Amino acid sequence: SGAIALAIAHNRPQASLLAVDASEAALAVAQDNARQLNLSNVQFALSDWYAKLAERRFDVIVSNPPYIAQTDPHLSQGDLRFEPLSALAAGVDGLDDIRQITQQGLIHLMPQGWLMLEHGYDQGAAVRELMAQAGLVEIATSQDLGGNERVTLGKTKPNDPGKDRAEQQF
Repeated sequence: SGAIALAIAHNRPQASLLAVDASEAALAVAQDNARQLNLSNVQFALSDWYAKLAERRFDVIVSNPPYIAQTDPHLSQGDLRFEPLSALAAGVDGLDDIRQITQQGLIHLMPQGWLMLEHGYDQGAAVRELMAQAGLVEIATSQDLGGNERVTLGKTKPNDPGKDRAEQQF
């Protein structure tokens, strides 16, 4: 639906956003929602995470990736039964996409750029560790209204050649 990108675009009209999704259908819905909301400061790109972004760099990267473990019983219950599995589950521990986004994020973040990730209620410590391993600093986790850790963010260092270090990890 583009909910996060469109909310940011609405609340930060001076910002220029690029919303990325691997699903053409999801992008079409997001583009239609942007038109209905008269938001012109967001562009859309079909890409599997960073795959088609080449050398583009950003001040902030925000993501709500799939973060549920593939064997989680909730995937076969309630409304989740009707969602594409690829939009929900990410490996045995639910962190496969978060690992990829964190490791490759250094290539696409400007110095002192922020990476912000939504994650499962029980994944805060693991996400903080992944961000620290990637070389991010000022790592913090915010809680949702229920008191669950839900969003973790980290920042690249000033003048950090994160691009070079991230490329060496592969």
